[in-house]
Amino acid sequence: MSRRGGGLPSHAHAAAPSIPMRDEAHRPAALGRAEELVAALARHDIAADVHELASGRVAVSVYYGLVVHTDGEEFRWTCPGLTSQDSLRAVLETTTTVATERLVEHYRILRARPLTDVLGSELPLLADVITADHVVPR
Repeated sequence: MSRRGGGLPSHAHAAAPSIPMRDEAHRPAALGRAEELVAALARHDIAADVHELASGRVAVSVYYGLVVHTDGEEFRWTCPGLTSQDSLRAVLETTTTVATERLVEHYRILRARPLTDVLGSELPLLADVITADHVVPR
């Protein structure tokens, strides 16, 4: 993994597309939508966890390189290419159902790859998100 100034991985600066937070009133909605997504993924035997960010957005960590952001209205993440040589694509979904279907597909793609390939890619990791937008302590 290449490094830039500050010791962060190079992909720390190419994290998933950000969602501008409108105001603090969206925080409960973002948390609720994230929890809906986690429950939907669990029905596919995919464990995911929710991380409330200082910006009011919420990150859902699904797998290495598969981190979803929500502001309560939409889900955004960077998806892997079908092969490890394909370029990354930004994904935006507004419904939990469609987001879940696509995330299940992306999760399976990543799980089929050697972890060293995933970690060496430009896919964002949860640590990158936390570094860029600190988690709210509970």
